[in-house]
Parts: sequence; C-alpha cells; structure tokens
Amino acid sequence: MKDRALSTIGLWVVVGLVIWIGGFFSVAEQASFGLLALIIGAAQHEFYSLAQRIPGVRRPSLSGIAAGFALHFALFFFAPEQARTHVVLTIGALLIGAHLLSLLRHPGEVPPLLRRFPTLYGFAYLPFMLASLIAIARMKEGQLLTTQSVGLYYVVWVFVATKFTDVGGLLFGVPFGRHKIAPSISPAKSWEGCAGGLACSALVSGLYAWLLRDAVGVNFMVPWKAAVMALPIAVLSIPSDLVESVFKRLAGAKDSGATIPGIGGALDLIDSMVLTSPAALILLSYFLEWAKRG
Repeated sequence: MKDRALSTIGLWVVVGLVIWIGGFFSVAEQASFGLLALIIGAAQHEFYSLAQRIPGVRRPSLSGIAAGFALHFALFFFAPEQARTHVVLTIGALLIGAHLLSLLRHPGEVPPLLRRFPTLYGFAYLPFMLASLIAIARMKEGQLLTTQSVGLYYVVWVFVATKFTDVGGLLFGVPFGRHKIAPSISPAKSWEGCAGGLACSALVSGLYAWLLRDAVGVNFMVPWKAAVMALPIAVLSIPSDLVESVFKRLAGAKDSGATIPGIGGALDLIDSMVLTSPAALILLSYFLEWAKRG
C-alpha cells in the first residue's frame, strides 16, 4: 500500500508538472495530449499482451495502437468541436460500455468478439472509449478574441473524480471491508470500500472545484455541484475497474504490467477511466451550465 501511495503522489506530480511547464510555452494542452496518448498506447499494448495469453484468442496486431493514436491525433488537432462530440461516437461508446458491463455477469467466459477480432476489440476498449477525454480537453468558452481553453481543468476533474474513488476504496476498504462486491472477480473490493470511495471522490472533486473557482479565479463549477456531478462518475469507475479484472483473470495475470510500483501497468492505471470518460462527456454536455451557476 505504501508503494501504491507513493506512485499515486508521483503520478499527480508528473501531471501537474506537464501542465505547469507546458503553460510556460503555451503548449499545456499539447503536452497533456502527448502524455495521455503515451499512457493509452502503453495500456493498449498491455491489453494485447493479456489477450495473447487468453486461450482461443487470435494474436492481435499492433496496428490497433497506431489506429488509436491516429484517432486521437485527428480529433485533437483537426476535428471541429461538433465532430469530437458527434452522436455516432457517443452512441458507439454507450454500446461498447453496455457490452463491457455485460462481461461482469459471466466473468469466466471469453467474449466471442475478443476471440475473433482482438485488434479491433482492443481499439474499441481503450482509444475509442477514451476519445471522450479528447473532446473534454478541447472545451472552450467565450467568443472570438475572448475564447479561452478550459478543457484541461475538466479533464483533471474527471481524473480526480475517478481515481480518488480508488483511493477512498483503499482507505476504507482495507480496514473496514467485510462484504465483498464481486469475490469471483476482485476479492479485495468491498461494499464498504465502495462507499468510502464515493465519499472521497465527491469530497476531493468539490475541493478541486473550490481551489479553481475561489482560490485561482477560474470560471469553474460550484464546489458542491462538482461533488454531486462526481458521484455518477465514481459509481461507474467501480465496474470499469472490474472489467479489467475480468480480462486479467481470463489471462491468468495479477497485473497488466509492472512499470508502476504498487499499481501495476498503464492499463491498471487507466482501467477505471474507460467507462467514466464517456459518462463525464455526457454529464458536462448537459449539466455544465447548471453546475456553474450559483
């Protein structure tokens, strides 16, 4: 747990430094995109490595990683705002999300789509689902000469709402966890830990909003509304994490990698973002104006 805590702090420091140093050269968005693309590419590579270890799954091609990077690069640098939030991408993410949730009902069965099309499956599971973060990252407010890029603030908020669910789950689940949520998939997860995770996510999300809005002066969400908006994201982060556990169990692996002490690999780092990213995009699309009033 000590290694996990130190790694978590170190990763947040890295993210902060990338945004801060990038801001000096007016490339904070581009630097953050590069970091995100690197993590997603590494996670996708780890997923393909897991897939190769699952009986009956064909050998995936690394071309899926190139396709994922091409999708994110095109959405970030060239696509208009309407394309980044196109209904096809949103509906696609909802359908893929529904499929991923269905895996939790039969965790010992290998999905037929994964058996036959592992390259496409990995592309849909990671870069396609996480493309919602690109749309959020490119959010702007204002008009013409007064336009400001505000997307990075909201991307960080999504990460805060998601990852502090994990933190709260550890803090409350380890000492108080008695009732297991999915013992056949992830024996360590408990209902007590989930409750603590939701509370921690809401609390830190509200604190983050307060720092931006009242301490820094950014036109961000009202703190208590940011906390409320974080709750559905926190809820979805739990099955999102369990989905990766299904894949690891099918492959007979404990972690997706060993690059991050106490956490595992890049896939272990962002697995909970898979379902929360599209959900965050939908929430911000329909409720952001309400969340900023007050």
